[in-house]
Amino acid sequence: MSDSNQKIGLVGLGQMGSAMAQRLLHAGFDLTVYNRTSSTANKFLALGAKVAIDLPSLARSVDLIFTVVADSPDVESVILGRHGLLEGAHANTLIVECSTIDPQVSDEVGLKVRQAGFRMMDAPIGGRPAQAEQGKLIFMVGALPEDLALARAALSALSSNIIHCGGPGMGISMKVINNLMSQSIQLMDLEAMALGIKAGLDPQVMLDVLTSTAADNAPLRTRIPQSVLTGLYPAGFSAKLAHKDQGLAHTMASRLGVPLFTLGQARQIYSIAMTQGLGEGPSEIVAKVVERLSGVSLRFPEKP
Repeated sequence: MSDSNQKIGLVGLGQMGSAMAQRLLHAGFDLTVYNRTSSTANKFLALGAKVAIDLPSLARSVDLIFTVVADSPDVESVILGRHGLLEGAHANTLIVECSTIDPQVSDEVGLKVRQAGFRMMDAPIGGRPAQAEQGKLIFMVGALPEDLALARAALSALSSNIIHCGGPGMGISMKVINNLMSQSIQLMDLEAMALGIKAGLDPQVMLDVLTSTAADNAPLRTRIPQSVLTGLYPAGFSAKLAHKDQGLAHTMASRLGVPLFTLGQARQIYSIAMTQGLGEGPSEIVAKVVERLSGVSLRFPEKP
């Protein structure tokens, strides 16, 4: 059970937000949820959550608010928009913004929140919904130390690692860089696997070697053997969101004057996946594009 008396709000009940809500309830927090589609929110009544009728009423009834929405315009609307959170904010309101958005937008929204007399920190998430349910997420936090202290109990219920990256804006900057790397590495893995299979190598042999050398990385141990090489493609972080995050990295790099040659190549493959209707599948579903381009099936061989 939680040792915190904080009243928690959570806005956005997609895959990640729903998993976080379940974990917070399991940890004993007093939780109020809001989702644009009310039927999704109402499912949490049976689990012990309260459901807010709108964003201002949620803000009035809680102290700490997690926002877990899809993109920069959603964050601006939820926090600053008409009938948004600031309309119901009070002296103790702390917004913990967990969405993956443009760092510049996060900075602008945070500044407006603070100018209005309230508090906001960015705490984007590393991990998938299953890890949220287990309390094993990673939070990349951009916050004033006193705000992180206020949020730490709730964050700790959800995570195995809270990394304070610096002041406001540094958490989301770190998240954009993290996703840039993880998605580019995953695509390199897929291309290498396609090359090896076409050359006649057994995919399991390749995995055994690659995970034992300097080539080792997380997708080789998780998504590629569990999803791609089995052809199962379970639901997860979508290719559509991965493509969106690559756009965030491109915008950030353009603003700061840093070349990202590898990103340009990776994003082209994801753009092809979007045009082929693969956007709702998990990010590793871009393997289907690699298969078509290379003329090879990325699968474990059938057992006799």
